[in-house]
Amino acid sequence: MDHLILLFARLTDFSARDRARKIKAQAKAEEDRHRSISRPSLDPNQFPQTVANAGPTVQGAPPPMYGMMPAPGRIHLPAAFNQSHHDYLDEVKKTIVKEAELETATHAAEQEWSDIWSALDTLEQAFGYDYQPLSSDHMTPLSSPFGPALYYRTYPIACLWSLFYTARMFATRVAPGMPPAAMAAAGVAAPRTAHWANTIGRICAGLPATSTTTPINPSHGAALMDSCMGLFHAGIQFSDAAQRGWTITKLRAIASLTGWQTSALIASGCERAWMAAAEMGRGPPYNRTMNTTAKDDRVSGRSRAANPGPPKDNNDRRFIPVNPGTRVYWALGILGAEEDMKQLKLD
Repeated sequence: MDHLILLFARLTDFSARDRARKIKAQAKAEEDRHRSISRPSLDPNQFPQTVANAGPTVQGAPPPMYGMMPAPGRIHLPAAFNQSHHDYLDEVKKTIVKEAELETATHAAEQEWSDIWSALDTLEQAFGYDYQPLSSDHMTPLSSPFGPALYYRTYPIACLWSLFYTARMFATRVAPGMPPAAMAAAGVAAPRTAHWANTIGRICAGLPATSTTTPINPSHGAALMDSCMGLFHAGIQFSDAAQRGWTITKLRAIASLTGWQTSALIASGCERAWMAAAEMGRGPPYNRTMNTTAKDDRVSGRSRAANPGPPKDNNDRRFIPVNPGTRVYWALGILGAEEDMKQLKLD
C-alpha cells in the first residue's frame, strides 16, 4: 500500500506541474485551428489594380503623375519604412522560440509520465498469488450491473486492487496528451479506462453492505469507506442507467451504514458529473435524485443556487452569510470543467 500511495503522490505532483503546459498546448492548438480556418485564398482576381483608369501602361515605365499628386490606387510603402514587417519578423522569432520550449516541455512530460506508468506495471507484477481474486468455489456468486462480483481473501486486498485500478485511470486521464480539465480528460479517456472502471464496480459489489439493524464489523466498515474513492473516480464515467443507479444506491447505503457522510457527497458528485456531461452533449441525460433528509444542502437539493461555486476569500467577513451545509466544495480535481481550469490558480 505504501508504494501505491507514493505513486498517487507522483501522479498528483505531475498533474499539477503539467497543467500549465497543457493549457499552453491547448491554446496553441486552438490558435492553429483558427488560423487555418481564417486563412484567405490567394485569388489574383480579388486584388484591385494598382492604377485604375490611368490610360495605357507601358511595361517598365513609372506610373503617370498628375502634377504633385500620384496616380490613384494602392500606394506601397518602401520596405525600409515598413515597421510592421520588422514587427512581424520579431513575432515569428518569438513564436518559434515558444514552440521549441513547448516541444521540449512536452517531451519531458511524456518521459516522466512513462516512468510513472512503468512503476505501476512493476507494482502490478509484484502482486503474488495471494492477491488474486477468489474462484467461485470459495464464494457465493453475486451478480451486479458490472458483471460477477470479485472477492478477495481479505478486505484490505480488495481495497488495494480498487485503488490500484483507480491509479491506472488517474494516470490515463493526466497523460500529457489529455485536456487540462478533469471532466474533459475523463470523457476523452473513457474508452481506455472503461475496463478498469468496470472492474472497480465488480470489486465494490464484492463488498456488500450489511443491514443497518445489525452491528458492522470495523474491518468491513473501513473497507466500504475506502472503496468510495475508487467508486468516485470510476463512477463519473458511467453511462449505463443500471450502473449509475447501483452506484448511487451503494454510496448512500455506505453513508447510512457507517455514518461517513462523505460517501453521500461522493454520490452527489457523481450525479453532478453525469448532469454536466449531458449538458455538454457527452453523455445520456440524467435526472438527479435528492435526499431531502440530509443535512448537507448539496445532497438534499436545498442550495439557493444551482452552482453556488466555492466561497470567495474576503478579509472582512462581518457581513458575509455563511451556509454551513456547503462548506466543503466539490473536488475540482475530478469534476473540474474547462471554465474551472481557467479560474483555478495553483501557482
